[in-house]
Amino acid sequence: MYRRSTVIAIWSLLAAGAAYLFAFEPGKTGFFPICMFRFFTGFTCPGCGTTRALHQILHGHFLTAFTLNPLFMIAIPFLLFAFLRYTVTVLRGGVPRPNALRASYIYAIFFVVLSFWIFRNTPFYPFVS
Repeated sequence: MYRRSTVIAIWSLLAAGAAYLFAFEPGKTGFFPICMFRFFTGFTCPGCGTTRALHQILHGHFLTAFTLNPLFMIAIPFLLFAFLRYTVTVLRGGVPRPNALRASYIYAIFFVVLSFWIFRNTPFYPFVS
């Protein structure tokens, strides 16, 4: 029962967040927190542009969303798959499998995110300011 309530609460919060993000544009209207890493260093982090990309996705502008944060756009199908699999398992009354990624996958993800972080702070396409 606890897991089902949690899944329902998370989906409800996601729906409320999507409605807010659909109604308000980040950086122009509404309240959206700033990136503290960018505020203090002037560099972009791997997550910079994610809120604006989600706003563009909700409005059907997928190419614009990709230019704002390509790594996030590539990660969306994997994140959705994992959360939908978890949701279905919980709603059917099953116990979700523990997270058990092999170390090589974790290192690969870390390498991809770190490389993206470094590359997006260079003056090369598509990260030209």
